[in-house]
Amino acid sequence: MELKEYFKIIGRYKTLFWVLVIITGLSAFLWSRFQPQSYLASTTLTVNKSANLKQSELSYYIFDNYYNVQSAGLFSQIIASWFESPAVVKQIYKKAEVDLPDISQKKLTKIFKAVREEPATINVSLGGSDQEEIEKLVNASAEVMQDKTNELGKADLENVYDIVKFEPIISETTPNIFLNTIIGLIAGAILGVVIILSADYFRRD
Repeated sequence: MELKEYFKIIGRYKTLFWVLVIITGLSAFLWSRFQPQSYLASTTLTVNKSANLKQSELSYYIFDNYYNVQSAGLFSQIIASWFESPAVVKQIYKKAEVDLPDISQKKLTKIFKAVREEPATINVSLGGSDQEEIEKLVNASAEVMQDKTNELGKADLENVYDIVKFEPIISETTPNIFLNTIIGLIAGAILGVVIILSADYFRRD
């Protein structure tokens, strides 16, 4: 079947085609327009290892504390993994004095997004509908990470790490109404073509 024949078939059902396009486009517009207001909180954590030795006190070169930087980088991997622990997430909510959501443990592991960057930096973000709550949570996350780090440090005083938190940024996140509407119109067109061609095929049979 040639392409022009497909267009002829669609033309015979053009009313159905445009109804589907308009419905899906309008649905996408309304869905985007009436989405509840949401916010995104983000901060950056930097892991530093305290230097036991200072270059000025030594007669040999210690490579600008290269090994301390490497150690902090490895420890930052551990901290990033803590954000995926339901137990740690629960501690963060408790520290922030925010009620823990009644969701599964699997979903708790996805509340915080912690992305580690070389050598020892972790970008932490959290979304939600309550601006004040997510700000409390992102601040509390740094405190909990430092508390847990200090607990580990009690057993090994030579490996002490400090976590430096950048000032959190809170921004409003809104759906792209125009883009979502365009996607809805395209999806409606594809759906319309599939339904029309399928209906025409079975009608002929």
